[in-house]
Amino acid sequence: MTVLVLVAAAVTGCASGEAFVDRSYTVRSVKKQKLPGYNGTLTVCYDGDAPTEKRDHLASEACEVYGLQAILIQEYKWQCRLTVPHLAVYSCVDPNMRLANGSYINPFMPGQVDRWVRGQKTEKADDGDQDQ
Repeated sequence: MTVLVLVAAAVTGCASGEAFVDRSYTVRSVKKQKLPGYNGTLTVCYDGDAPTEKRDHLASEACEVYGLQAILIQEYKWQCRLTVPHLAVYSCVDPNMRLANGSYINPFMPGQVDRWVRGQKTEKADDGDQDQ
């Protein structure tokens, strides 16, 4: 009986069923001062009834803190909480920071940012050559 009561309490304690940004992952990265995640991604937990617009809005709010936009990367079924079992992974990007092939760079990864900056310098140098 005690086990049943504990299980019921655990389920009802998490039973909001509302989509949310999973901050447990984010909290670990606070020490590194690279929110929303040490690798520039964030996760939104949701149930099957949550509209895509709601998930996108939550991710956008989290990325906007850094002046970035959220882009959906991947969705996983049954990977989050009991009442909000599904998981959507978003990347926070600057839409202007793209490589020559059109792919976004991760603004939280210094190596990718350096590569993008070098590419910008090369493009400007090439544009200068064409103007003459």
